[in-house]
Amino acid sequence: MTEQQWIIIGAAALGIAAVLAIILAVMNWYYRKKGIDGKRKIHKLLKKFALIRRFRVLEDLELPVKSGGTVRADHILIGFFGIMIITEKNAAGSIYGSGWDKKWVRVVTKNEQEKRGSFANPVLQNQACLEAVRDILTSQKIYKTSIENYVVFTNSKAVLNTERGLPVMTLKAFKKLLKREKYSADGSVDVEHTAEVLLAAAK
Repeated sequence: MTEQQWIIIGAAALGIAAVLAIILAVMNWYYRKKGIDGKRKIHKLLKKFALIRRFRVLEDLELPVKSGGTVRADHILIGFFGIMIITEKNAAGSIYGSGWDKKWVRVVTKNEQEKRGSFANPVLQNQACLEAVRDILTSQKIYKTSIENYVVFTNSKAVLNTERGLPVMTLKAFKKLLKREKYSADGSVDVEHTAEVLLAAAK
């Protein structure tokens, strides 16, 4: 090959590499945006709920676990009623999974074609968050605090086919849950102290 041909091939290769880099960047932005949009929905809902009740909302906490390492808590609502831990998922499609499956399956149908994917069981992650929160409170001699945990799918196109009885729901169902009287009733939880204890323990 002549020098000119090598230059053309090199330029073409660089062009292809640049196009692939742009495609990857766009895909990363798209999936990151999907996650951010889901998080914003929960953030906005919890902040509004907490503001008028003088509750606290903590987000993105890395909490230590007994076995070593940490577990990430997406959202923690602290109120007079106790503590609510929320793991947010923004996945669309049909969601399949049971309580102890390591992986859940997501099936998306587009143009009459099914695409399958999997993701880590969010119930196990959420349960790990609950145990971490309870251990932290116990270490500070804070006992008998009610702790609930939920996995909320924020994408309106999510269809849940998960095991019955799991703390898994759509955003619409979660909004309905928050309207229950017990979450607005007076209780014995010291909201500010509990929040400060969890923040101090976070890494």
